[in-house]
Amino acid sequence: MIERLNAQINQLILDKEYPFHPRFRIEKKELLDIAFSNYKIRSIAELGCVWGIDCSYGIYALEKFKLQNVKMVDTHWTETALDRVSKYPEIEVFKGDFSDSGMVKNIGQIDAVLLFDVLLHQVAPDWTRVLEMYAQYTDYFIIFNQDWIKSNITTRLLDLGREEYFTNVPHNPNEPPYNTLFDHLYEKHPIHNKIWRDVHHVWQWGIVSDDLISLMKKLGFRLEYFFNHGELSYLTSFEEHSYIFKKIK
Repeated sequence: MIERLNAQINQLILDKEYPFHPRFRIEKKELLDIAFSNYKIRSIAELGCVWGIDCSYGIYALEKFKLQNVKMVDTHWTETALDRVSKYPEIEVFKGDFSDSGMVKNIGQIDAVLLFDVLLHQVAPDWTRVLEMYAQYTDYFIIFNQDWIKSNITTRLLDLGREEYFTNVPHNPNEPPYNTLFDHLYEKHPIHNKIWRDVHHVWQWGIVSDDLISLMKKLGFRLEYFFNHGELSYLTSFEEHSYIFKKIK
């Protein structure tokens, strides 16, 4: 009874203090709190900031830690997201693919890059190249990712075939765009200049945590913080991990 009441009280406190979005997650809030409380970060770029969350994490960081500049980047902006960010003069909106080399240059130098739930979607250029491109423009990476635990090899999930793919990803094979994905893998996407196999709308990678850490080390970044949030009930092939990487100077 006491535990249940404490849980209800904690949720009420969370709802009151952080009424940003129904899908606002405490794990990501804690990662942001740790990053901005312990490091001198005044400007950020949040890559892939809109889908399912309408820029809530960047807005939270801006409001709580009084950031000077927040660059919000996404290909598909909602009216809700645009309305929300319009209230903050510190926010710059970038409409386009953050993996495009031109976009990287347009964003320019920032203290930290936020990558929440997006690395596993990146192909052509893939997630490794995305990190390489931004490494020269930032001193910190703040990452929340669903990492592959079914093997010790980073895996392109589409290469597993339709049956094994849907055994591992948290999507129904009857939901768009997954319902036609395997029928059109090598056809050009009507909007993006890529084939369907390479678009970021679908789950692309099973990234192994050791591979991510190893790549960041090669790029000149030290792992400052790591936390394993464990498996989700509907995502048993993955664990959710929080990371903070700092450039070694």
